[in-house]
Amino acid sequence: MTFHRPIEPGRLADNPAVIGPAGTVHCSIVDWARSITAHLRGEKGENGILKAETFKRLHTPSFSGNYAFGWLVVDRPWAGGPALNHAGSNTQNYAIVWMAPARDFAVLIMTNQGDTFDACDATAAALIAHFSQSK
Repeated sequence: MTFHRPIEPGRLADNPAVIGPAGTVHCSIVDWARSITAHLRGEKGENGILKAETFKRLHTPSFSGNYAFGWLVVDRPWAGGPALNHAGSNTQNYAIVWMAPARDFAVLIMTNQGDTFDACDATAAALIAHFSQSK
């Protein structure tokens, strides 16, 4: 059994800023949901914190592939079109989002343990399945 210890706030509580994704941004799930909502609005052509065309650019792979500026863009039947995925860990926390712009739908999962990819992915899949059936 693995025991997890709390990490005291301070210099060692996160990656150094130089290697931190997005400058080691920390936010509540409510603020993260607001950010994802802005992405969904941008996909609908609405301007917000960024212009709609900027969101479209951020969600469009630049080369032949499925990677777009931090977003994995894949076809998923439940999404009704392209699904966008972003996930990340600083080895101490883990977060994942699946976004379906055509359905105006997103699932956000976060935990304060960095080794939880499988659990978070399974939780996201269960939520997607539940809300896909209820529509």
